[in-house]
Amino acid sequence: MSWAKKRIEQYKKGKKSTFFERRVLEHAEPVHAILAVFGVAFIVYGLWLHNWIWIVSGFVLNFLGHIYSWIIN
Repeated sequence: MSWAKKRIEQYKKGKKSTFFERRVLEHAEPVHAILAVFGVAFIVYGLWLHNWIWIVSGFVLNFLGHIYSWIIN
């Protein structure tokens, strides 16, 4: 059992999580991590090309990853 799954089970039993643990568990979600990697790649590519569409789409991908994590938890 991974650290994230073990901690989630402890939280379901009543243990309180810290702010840092909630952020780590949010980013441990595979879908969120994949969207974050693509989002950062889009942002860097957009900054390199000076093209705002790539930059905005990178931020949108990162935000969608956060939304997904908030919905499933």
